[in-house]
Order: sequence, then C-alpha cells, then structure tokens
Amino acid sequence: MQKPAKVTIKGAAESRSIPTKNGPKTVYEQPAQLETEGMRMQLGVSVDSLEAQHSLGEYLWDVFADIVPTPYGPELSRRMTLVPVGVAK
Repeated sequence: MQKPAKVTIKGAAESRSIPTKNGPKTVYEQPAQLETEGMRMQLGVSVDSLEAQHSLGEYLWDVFADIVPTPYGPELSRRMTLVPVGVAK
C-alpha cells in the first residue's frame, strides 16, 4: 500500500495579478513541496485569500476528495484538500 502524498507548506501566501478577459484578477498561492514515494517537487498551493492560507507545516493531500467529474473524464480540482498530519486518519 502506498503512503499518501505529503505536502509541506513552506511560506506565507503571496498575491499576484493575472490577466483575464474581464480584466486583472488577483490569485493567492503558498510555496509548498509535494512528496510521494516516487517524486518530490516544488509547487504553489492555491488559496482563496491571505486570511485563508494554511499554517506552515506538513499536511496529507486527500487526492480522492479532489477528483471532479468533467465532460472529458475525471480531473483534479484546482484547490487541494489538505489535512494536517496530526489530524489525518
């Protein structure tokens, strides 16, 4: 049985502006590291606002909670469902 994917939040959320057809939109991301048995990579975890950011530390990614149906088949949602390591079952 594989271990669940671990996400380590490494810093505070930062905002940036992206262009959209309706004008600029502000998005927020926190620097993080994703680690599985087969890989380790740096990524940005999307959050709704600076107030909604995750605390620094380790989380388990509930991948199954993030699977969404689309017309083209199952895909992962943009937001990651993170469970603090001490709370995970």
